[in-house]
Amino acid sequence: MILLVTYLLSAVSSEDPKHYDFIIVGAGAAGSVIANRLSAKHYKVLLLEAGGPETPYTQIPKLGHFLYNTGYNWGYLTTPQKHICRGMIDNKCDMAAGKALGGSTAINNMYCTRGNREDYNKWAAMGNHGWSYDDLLPYFKKLEDAFVKPFDPVYRHRGGPFHIEHPRYWTDITNGSLSAGKELGFDNIDFNAKEQFGMGRTQLSTKRGKRHSTAQAYLVPARKRPNLVIKPFSHVTKLLIDSESKEATGVEFFTNGKLYAAKAEKEVILCAGAINTAQILKLSGIGPREELDKLGIPVVAKLNVGRRFKNHVSFLGLGLIYKNTTLAKEDETAEIIEYLQKGKGPLSVPGTETIAYFKTGASGHKRRYPDIEFFFHNENPAITAKSFRFKPEILESFKSLGNKRILEIGVMLTHPQSTGTVLLKDKDPFHHPLVDPNSLSDPDDEDFRTLLAGIKKGLNFADTEAFKKMNLVVNKYKIAGCEDHEWGSDDYWKCAIKLLTVSVHHVTGTARMGPKCDKDAVVDNKLSVYGVEKLRVADASVIPITISGHTMIPSIMIGEKASDLILQKWKAKGTPQN
Repeated sequence: MILLVTYLLSAVSSEDPKHYDFIIVGAGAAGSVIANRLSAKHYKVLLLEAGGPETPYTQIPKLGHFLYNTGYNWGYLTTPQKHICRGMIDNKCDMAAGKALGGSTAINNMYCTRGNREDYNKWAAMGNHGWSYDDLLPYFKKLEDAFVKPFDPVYRHRGGPFHIEHPRYWTDITNGSLSAGKELGFDNIDFNAKEQFGMGRTQLSTKRGKRHSTAQAYLVPARKRPNLVIKPFSHVTKLLIDSESKEATGVEFFTNGKLYAAKAEKEVILCAGAINTAQILKLSGIGPREELDKLGIPVVAKLNVGRRFKNHVSFLGLGLIYKNTTLAKEDETAEIIEYLQKGKGPLSVPGTETIAYFKTGASGHKRRYPDIEFFFHNENPAITAKSFRFKPEILESFKSLGNKRILEIGVMLTHPQSTGTVLLKDKDPFHHPLVDPNSLSDPDDEDFRTLLAGIKKGLNFADTEAFKKMNLVVNKYKIAGCEDHEWGSDDYWKCAIKLLTVSVHHVTGTARMGPKCDKDAVVDNKLSVYGVEKLRVADASVIPITISGHTMIPSIMIGEKASDLILQKWKAKGTPQN
C-alpha cells in the first residue's frame, strides 16, 4: 500500500471540469462510500477532502493514538467542562476527528461494532421510515468482508469492500477476560450478530494486520474512473445556495492558496462529520435564526443544526494490576520484523482485546437495552494517557504505577441523556466552532449513576477465579485531586469520574434525522435537508439516537444507504451521463 498516496493523488486532474453531477464534501466513513457507489454508475463526481492521503505509517494500528497529535486530526477542543475532563488542561476534552482521505477511519481505534437492534428500531419508531434494524441489516452485510468467529451468515457477510477481522495478536487478557466474563454471566458472543448482550473478541477494521480505512476499501478501487475526481487538501468554506429557488448549486472550497467554486447539477452531499457538517451548514445560512442573525449570516433555512449534540464518554480510571509482574522489555526490532513479514505482533493491534455489553439497571431503559460497554485494554495507562491532554499532576499519578503491567477496563456510557451543542465561534470557516458536549449534566443524574454502576460492575471482575489465577488485583492508587476521599467510596468515584472521564469521539445528532413534526430534525428519512433542495447530509450527524457501540460501522452503513437513496431518485429522473 506504499503507493496509496500516488494512487489517490493521481485521481486529481489539472483540467477538472467545474460542473459535476454530484459534489461530496468529506472523504470519511460515509463520503468515500458514496463517491464509489455513484461513480460506479457513471455519474460525474467531485469528492472534496480537507486532509491528505494516508501513508504506510498511518496504517500501523499500534500507532493510532499518536495520529491524534498530527495533522491527520482536526484537533478540536471542547469548551471548559464541569462534569468530565477536569483532569485535562483547561478542563477541555480532546475531540479527535479524522482529517484525511478515509476521515476518522484513518486515525481511529478501528473497533467494528454495529450497535443494538433496538437502536435502529427506535429510529424507525420516531418516524424515520426505512431505518429499522431489518431495513438496515442488508447494508451492514453489504459493506463488510468479515473474517470473524463465530460466523453466522444470517447476520455476517464475506466479499464486501470493508475488511473486518479479529486481532492478529493477543495476550492472556483475551481468554482470561472471556472466562471471567462467563463467571459473571457474560456469554461469549459475536456482538455484531443476533445477540449483543455478552462479551466477545474485538473486531477490527484491519486487513492482515494493517489499518483498512474507507479510503482503501472504497476509493483505491475507484481511483482510475475518469468520472471521479478526488481533491485532497480542499477545505470547503460554504455551500452555494440559490436565494430564490433554495437549491444547493455547488460549493466554495479553498485549496493551494486559492478559493474555488464548483457546481453540482444534481446534488451536494455533506459528509464532513458531525462537527464539521454542523459548521458548514451554519456558515451557509442553515441553522438556528438567533445564532445566524447574531453573526450576520443570512438565513436560508431555520433549522436546529448543532443543537442535539450527543457523544459517548468513557471512564479511564479502572485498572487491574498484575501482582509481581512488570512490563516486559519490548524487542522493537523483532516486533517490526514480525509486523512487516506476517502482519502480526503488538504493532498489528490498538490494544483492546475484548468488548462487553450489558445493562446496569441504573438507567431508565425498561427494555433489555445495553447502557454500558466495557473494553479490556492491554496497556499501561501511563502510555494511554500520552494521547490525551492530561494535566501534569494526573500524568504523575499514572507514572506512580511505574512499569507495572496493567489491565485497563474502559467503561463507556452508551446512551447519554445529556445533550450538548456545536455553535459557530464566528464567520471564519477556518476557525474551529465552539463544541460543548455538556456531558453528565442531565438533571436527574442518570448518566452519572449509570457510569458509576458500570464502574462497580467492572470491579467485580477482580473477584473472579479467572482473574485471580492471573494474579490480578484492583489498582487502588488514588488519582491526584481525589486524595481526600476514601478509595472506592461513591465520593471518590464522583471525584475520579470528573477527572478521568473523557470523550470517545462518537459525536452524533448535530443534523438529526426526523419527521417534519420533530422540531430538532434537520434532515428527513431520505437524508434531504428540510427547506433546501438538492442538499443531503450523510454522516454520523444525522443519527437521531445514540448507538450502543462505536460509530464507524453505522456511518459506513449510512453511506451505503444514502447511495441507494440517491441512485433511486436519479434513476427515476433519467439515465446517468457518460
